[in-house]
Amino acid sequence: MESLVTEPRIIARADHPISRQDVDKDTLRVLYRLKDSNYDAFLVGGAVRDLLMFRKPKDFDVATDARPRELRRLFKNSREVGRRFRLVHVFFGPKNVEVATLRSAVEPVDADGDLYVDEDNQWGTLESDAFRRDFTINALYYDIRDFAIIDYVGGVQDIEAKLVRAIGDPRVRFQEDPVRMLRAIKFAARFGYTLEPATAAALAELHADVLKANRHRVTEEFFRILTQANRAAGMRLLAQYGLLNDLYPDWVHAIGQGGIDQVVEMLERVDDEAEQDRYYSIETIAAALFIPLLDTVDPAKDQFNRVAGRVTQEVRQLGIRMDLPKRLINTAVELLRGQLYLLFFAHKEQRVRRFVESPWFDPTWRLHLLAFGAIPELAELRNTWLTFRKRLGKPIGGTVPSPDRRDIFSFRGRTGGGRNVDRGGRGGRGGGDGNDDDDGQWAEPELVDDES
Repeated sequence: MESLVTEPRIIARADHPISRQDVDKDTLRVLYRLKDSNYDAFLVGGAVRDLLMFRKPKDFDVATDARPRELRRLFKNSREVGRRFRLVHVFFGPKNVEVATLRSAVEPVDADGDLYVDEDNQWGTLESDAFRRDFTINALYYDIRDFAIIDYVGGVQDIEAKLVRAIGDPRVRFQEDPVRMLRAIKFAARFGYTLEPATAAALAELHADVLKANRHRVTEEFFRILTQANRAAGMRLLAQYGLLNDLYPDWVHAIGQGGIDQVVEMLERVDDEAEQDRYYSIETIAAALFIPLLDTVDPAKDQFNRVAGRVTQEVRQLGIRMDLPKRLINTAVELLRGQLYLLFFAHKEQRVRRFVESPWFDPTWRLHLLAFGAIPELAELRNTWLTFRKRLGKPIGGTVPSPDRRDIFSFRGRTGGGRNVDRGGRGGRGGGDGNDDDDGQWAEPELVDDES
């Protein structure tokens, strides 16, 4: 793989803002244990990127020249994980620090010219490790020996220019791992960055290759886009580059372009609410994807059970085709049935009294406000439900106390609660680039009361 620069850029401690005080203490313990054992040790990837951007990292990953078996001997509180690339998780109570051995560039071996890389367990140098990563902004290293930043690929410059740039030939990088196309959009949306022209052109050309990727990884990245900051921008980019239609053609056909616009508007409201420290669960956001299915409902002509049955069937069929976990589909169904209940029974006082006391009411109400809160024709209906709800004398809940970072795998009945939870050998990132800093501290959200 060709280098983008001939020599790395070394940024001395005096010339960058990263301080050890900003690094997780357990990660520092790992770095110093490696250094004191005469191994090279670096803070790597998204943590370095985020600290340079004056953001608080979600995870702190370590790269080293120590091999996995050497790491296991050095850290008794560790376990080797991963299939596509072997990693070591060093445990500190319920959390872990991910440590990866420096890797070499991997060449495809398929005779048919398919560049997809399925095995990735070749050790390498710091330089080769940098050039086999996905984007320049994720290929930065903080050296624990002298606290300098090492940049082989121009990542610091791209952070300053607010660019998402694939390392090397973006066509090759996307064909090696098509999930990288989703990651490009994720980072561009989250940071408000621009896709570098060659990277954008490769994405526009190769977007259909995303169908070659592992569906679980695709679903995981899709929901990371939906649950991060600037999710509306992420949805627009997914649509702009054809990825929505590639991945979810039945859903796109069912809701149409107007429905996609409607979903984007709801996600904009979710983004706005987040600015006010009000956050929504994955369940609420997933249900919002199907709100456009209610556009043709007319309470004056339709019958509740008939419409609810149709919506239930549509959501379940589409959810299965979208590879959504069954538990998530079932919750989305209940929240959409709740929207119908609000529409059909606002004039039935006994039903209103019962429903506002149900645990489903508050999340149903929050979704209603996101989807229909700006429709003046529904103001009287909203006033009726809100009047009865306020009589309960407690704040309206239906939100969560912080951004919902649960791993989508947790909805499949697995233990996958995130980077700081033992995944029962699933191997953390399931074969990604090994520098995906977004697994975060995923935990079940606690519904909170929030005065509205």
